[in-house]
Amino acid sequence: MTQNNPAHSHWLIVSDLDGTLLDHDDYSHAPVDRLLHQLDRHGVPVILNSSKTCTEMIGLRRELTNHHPFIVENGSAIFIPSGYFPHKPEAARRSGEFWVIEPGAPRARLLDFLAEDAREHGAPYLNFSAASVDEIVAATGLERDQAAAAQRRDYSEPLLWRGSETEKRAFCERATCAGFHTLEGGRFLHLLGRTDKGAATLQLLRCYRDSRPGDYRLVAAGDSPNDLDMLAVADIAIIVRAPDRDAPVLQDDKARRVIHSEQYGPAGWRECMEPLFSPLFSETKTQ
Repeated sequence: MTQNNPAHSHWLIVSDLDGTLLDHDDYSHAPVDRLLHQLDRHGVPVILNSSKTCTEMIGLRRELTNHHPFIVENGSAIFIPSGYFPHKPEAARRSGEFWVIEPGAPRARLLDFLAEDAREHGAPYLNFSAASVDEIVAATGLERDQAAAAQRRDYSEPLLWRGSETEKRAFCERATCAGFHTLEGGRFLHLLGRTDKGAATLQLLRCYRDSRPGDYRLVAAGDSPNDLDMLAVADIAIIVRAPDRDAPVLQDDKARRVIHSEQYGPAGWRECMEPLFSPLFSETKTQ
């Protein structure tokens, strides 16, 4: 891909959280705080795109002083602050302080499928709706209030798989036949509607283009297989190194620039992002 001058394009960054913008173990974002501030000052939105819930994301946005749209539950819903664009997107509904676009499926439908499937095939997994807060804390390392927020889902169901790979493949096939989608995350297998992080990213990108026409360049950052759909729609895909597994592999990376970090988590995020945007920071200083 030809590298364009960042100062002459509209740039968007869309990023996973756990293991990418946040440390995989302690959820720290300290290594990226200064860079996030610079990006915000120079008008580069950072779109958080995660398996996390709306409640979790609102808390994290406050920590990160992020005021941009965000995508929850692996592409199941897009939350746009009311008034962020000149007009409410046609597909959005108003919910409190947000305009919400919902390409995903209601969680109740997912739980009905799981209950019916378990009766016939068993349930070799722990799902969040059936788990206690203590079990979620043990599985994720979250604090109790964070674990409770993670349990309050609207569009997806994380499964901590305890069965075999053969059982998992069979389950995923049954979910697909039932009209659902499964995604492998860093810790969990996620059951959700027919959507993904990439599809939601493109839908939000159309909202930006409708409100501010021009040449857009999209940078996506992730560390796990459930980020691949998001990475695949980006002009520049940043794959952040994980300490406990191989990097996810894009099947077709000929049309885009792919950057792999050497460092882990937020340090790797900063390692890859800073060189991309340093020309923008430098040019602005000289003006």
